[in-house]
Amino acid sequence: MNSNLSIAQSSLDAIIGSVIDNNEVPIEAVAITLLHPKDSTYIKYTISNFDGNFSFEEVPPNSYLLQLSSLGFKSYFKNITYSNSQINLGTIILEEDLMELDGITLTAVVPVQIKQDTVSFSASSFKTNPDDNLEELLNKLPGVDIDSDGKVNAQGNDVAKIMVDGKEFFGGDPAVVLKNLSADDIYKIEIIDQKSEESQLTGVEDGNKEVVINFTLKKTKKSKGFGKASAGIGLDKRYFSNLNYNKFSSKTQFAVIGKFNNINVTGSNIQGFLKNTNGIDESEEEDSNSAKRTKSLSGFLKTGVAGFNIGHEFKKKEDFNVDYFYNLSENNGNSNSKRITFSNNNNFDYKANNYYSNSTNNHNLNLNYKNKSHKNYRLFIKGQFRADNVVSETERDGQYFISDSILATTNFNKNTIERNKTLSNISLNYFQKLNDSGRNFNIGFNTSLNTFKLNNNQNTFIERGLQNNNKSSREINTLRDESTRTNINNINFKYTEPLGGNNSLKLESYIKNERRGEDVNQYKTTIKTTSEEEILLYDYKHVLNSYQTRLAHAYNIPKFNSYIGVELQNIDRLFGVKKEPYITISNSYINPVTFLQYKPKKGQRYRFSYKKTIKTPNSYESSTVINDLNPFSIRKGNPDLKPEKINLFSLLSIIHNFKSGINFNTRIQYQHSNNGITRSIAVDDDFIKTTSYANNGQKSRFSSSLSFSKRMKKIGLRYTLKNRNLFTTSNSIINLQSNQVDTKDYSFSLILENNNKRIIDVKAGANYSINNTGFSIENDLDRKFSKQQYYSMVDYDFTKKLNFNTQFDYIIYKDNKFSSDQKLPLWNATLSYAFSNKKNDILKLVLIDLLDKNVDIYRNSTINFFEETTSESLGRYIILSFTHRLNRGKKK
Repeated sequence: MNSNLSIAQSSLDAIIGSVIDNNEVPIEAVAITLLHPKDSTYIKYTISNFDGNFSFEEVPPNSYLLQLSSLGFKSYFKNITYSNSQINLGTIILEEDLMELDGITLTAVVPVQIKQDTVSFSASSFKTNPDDNLEELLNKLPGVDIDSDGKVNAQGNDVAKIMVDGKEFFGGDPAVVLKNLSADDIYKIEIIDQKSEESQLTGVEDGNKEVVINFTLKKTKKSKGFGKASAGIGLDKRYFSNLNYNKFSSKTQFAVIGKFNNINVTGSNIQGFLKNTNGIDESEEEDSNSAKRTKSLSGFLKTGVAGFNIGHEFKKKEDFNVDYFYNLSENNGNSNSKRITFSNNNNFDYKANNYYSNSTNNHNLNLNYKNKSHKNYRLFIKGQFRADNVVSETERDGQYFISDSILATTNFNKNTIERNKTLSNISLNYFQKLNDSGRNFNIGFNTSLNTFKLNNNQNTFIERGLQNNNKSSREINTLRDESTRTNINNINFKYTEPLGGNNSLKLESYIKNERRGEDVNQYKTTIKTTSEEEILLYDYKHVLNSYQTRLAHAYNIPKFNSYIGVELQNIDRLFGVKKEPYITISNSYINPVTFLQYKPKKGQRYRFSYKKTIKTPNSYESSTVINDLNPFSIRKGNPDLKPEKINLFSLLSIIHNFKSGINFNTRIQYQHSNNGITRSIAVDDDFIKTTSYANNGQKSRFSSSLSFSKRMKKIGLRYTLKNRNLFTTSNSIINLQSNQVDTKDYSFSLILENNNKRIIDVKAGANYSINNTGFSIENDLDRKFSKQQYYSMVDYDFTKKLNFNTQFDYIIYKDNKFSSDQKLPLWNATLSYAFSNKKNDILKLVLIDLLDKNVDIYRNSTINFFEETTSESLGRYIILSFTHRLNRGKKK
């Protein structure tokens, strides 16, 4: 074994060497890690190549502990000092570890370990604060990124699932796992490039993989319960409480979580809640020309959540998991919206003051059974049951202005809605291996039942003719009871016949049956000079049957996968009002599909796919019934609509360089539609909009995303560049005139953060996004709005017990159609103190929005109007909290 050699050479590689076994055979994929010599915390790592060679680039001058580790070999350690002169470690011999091969013991804590399709990190090699959750731990791992929507990306791949000890935890919901388990409870984190179930069963690589993150708990956490309890109280009657308790054994998982607060912190699923906040968009425009349509959290929110998770392993690779969640929320607030609407030369402005109040109760039950214990078959059963009750009250005081800001019409609308939804979904998948050559089949069944009941009590008072002193008024009272029931059944069958020489033939069949029934009872009273009553009663039926048969050829070798096939599809539709003649339509299509993937070496992947799909008109697009519940926004379907033919092209490129720490990934997608289903809008002189649908030409959508991340030479910083683009073109009809809408969305961001986060963790960045929307109907209506965001974060340990964190954001909104440009500074800070070195009890002072800028802005553009909404948000609050860790156990 060579000694530490320091040789000055002209090279980009700071530290080089090679690794072999006792038989002088090079060892590939050995994890070589640089650690801090005092506490063995992670600094950076690389892996050996096919010839056993390895090197580090851009190493800051310092002293390090070098560790080499590979499964089946004893770990190798060496203290080195790098001072801007290349270090050549020569050839290092790893000795075989027979005890480790027998599964008896591990010789050392391994910071990074690489085994086939798994990269494993030791959690203790990363510095975390005592009250950090798994989200903070993941953010410190190299090649892992969590975006603002909570989506996790690892080494360029979107993470499909997050597990604990190899089992699903609360239905695999990443938000629950990452925000409730503590970083200090984890022994290691595994990033797994998981094969498809078919590939795992047969051993034949098919290229269909998904990235899974698995958290392995410390052994000390499996012998008794653990968790934490927190509570806080602050100014302006703000409060929060949080509890999670877990008890895991070798066979059973048990977890309980609970939250209750009034500081705008949601429960298990923020996206489901956001659908019920600040619902001022009258028509829920499905073609909104905005790259990011999700509304942010506005108003004042009180929320509570309680849930449990139970998992049990009957025997190895056979387990059952059940989890239940209850969420409640109360949200209220005020907002102001401005809208510019155009239709040929009949343009008008709209302003509204809105008050909203929503209360939500949600029950969610998930069941999951897996049986992978038999070498020849696998069985998976999943079930989801959900019930939602939403009661919302809105008051909207709207004003319509014609040219020169002349007030023409006012509209006061008061709405009380109760919505009840239920969802039942059960799926079964069975995989059978027929022989060792790869012959197998898979049969799957899925059934779902959705029910929706709506009780709407709406009062509208309208005054027209204000511009010419010819004022008239009308009051409309509407009661509408509506219920829908949708049942969808899917059956799929797949058979694989090996042809020899890495070739196989695949036969696939898909059957879908969708039945939707709608029952409406609407009673409307219109008061003008006399009262007029209208009653609308109908039962509506919509049935869709789709039959698909696909024949494909697959070729699979370790570095290359291909799948090329053709599909025959037949679609039958039946719809209409009951007791009247139904409309029946039948169509047949031929759909090609192609998938190509090339993996030249570990950490690189290039993928191309093409697929033709058919989008059938949904029930409201083809409905024969007019929906006039909103007197200013009437919707009617088009029973003559034809299905939309969509051609989808996708290109993916991922490069993760273990040597230099470079992460690069890009995605390009192009979608083109024939017989595009688009909206046809008519706006009359009374500002009443009537929306219908038509097959109006072609639609196209081009999207691209790019992310590049690299460590900066010698200074210990990592920078990340991101870019996202979205270009869409679609035709519509505005008052019988064709209108082409072209939308261009751009987003650019730069992030800087330090790699070595032992004492201080620093992050700074900037994001710039812009939307350009153009309309052929009127060239001077082109819209451009932008958002600039600059942010910084510092997390610093004054001592082992005292920690300080501060975050500052500065946001600038600009819009060429509205004069309400906004500059919004946001400043948050926390100061925490642990009462002991074990850090079981933590006192924290939380200061949110110190500058008290309680403003939130939401904007979008559609085919015939622009809108900007300014809402109030929670604003400044200060809370003092206490956290107690339950049964922390002895440190190992």
